[in-house]
Amino acid sequence: MTTKNLGAEGFFWWFGVVEDREDPQKLGRVKVRIHNYHGTKIETPTADLQWAFIIMQPTSASYQKTGLSPNGLMVGSTVWGFFADGGEGQVPMILGSLPGIEDRDQAKHDVTLLAREVNPLNKNTVGPEPSSAYSAVYPYNRVYQSESGHVIEFDDTPNSERIHVFHRSGTYTEINQEGRRVNKIVGDDIEVVLKDKTLYVQGNVKIDIKGNLEANVEGSAKVSVTGNMDVKVGGDYNLNVSGDIKINGKTINLNQGSNGAARVGDTADTQDPGGAVGTNKIESGSSTVFIGG
Repeated sequence: MTTKNLGAEGFFWWFGVVEDREDPQKLGRVKVRIHNYHGTKIETPTADLQWAFIIMQPTSASYQKTGLSPNGLMVGSTVWGFFADGGEGQVPMILGSLPGIEDRDQAKHDVTLLAREVNPLNKNTVGPEPSSAYSAVYPYNRVYQSESGHVIEFDDTPNSERIHVFHRSGTYTEINQEGRRVNKIVGDDIEVVLKDKTLYVQGNVKIDIKGNLEANVEGSAKVSVTGNMDVKVGGDYNLNVSGDIKINGKTINLNQGSNGAARVGDTADTQDPGGAVGTNKIESGSSTVFIGG
């Protein structure tokens, strides 16, 4: 190396294509075949190419495990860079990547469809799930799309502003221009809260469960209802209480049908005058509690 000071020989810049990203040091380095410099793979095999560093944006610390990871380039990515050692050509540095349209074939367009006014994501809506709020107009939708299909969108399309985070499995969160948030989980949903949790809803709440529901409370539970409360059970209803049960009400109606249960001290109509079988309904003993009445 003849260069004594980096940059002393001028700015030697170039374009190239990434051929290898399996950096043994896991620093995000890649091997680049530089146009009009390395020639063909026969002339310069991929194994002989130098590892090129990625120049990260200044908002990323790139220090002590802090900041963005530098491993965003793919094999085939077109990049622009320079040699830090000038004409020696042994220390390649990458400043950025360039999208393109190979052979002018739109199917080979490097920019994601989501940024180009096309939504290819099929979410297969279920139940009350609304259709996507996607209505992006180029160039307002800023999109990050990973190799496997994960997507993050920050859409600034006027009057259609959205934030959308999509997992390739179909799980997603989308916030539309009105602030409506839609969460869809296609697998299990596990939430762990180690301290308190408060839920405040000004409108109505509807929960539709196709399977079973189980709630375990290790402390006490309290339900306060200002209006009416209806509980409908299609099968059996079992209530097991180790302590006392207290029911206070202006009027308490229990089992308003042909069968009932009497309290101690109640009088039931078991037999009518003349020996006829009675109705078995409570006839006396309480003016506010009716059992089988």
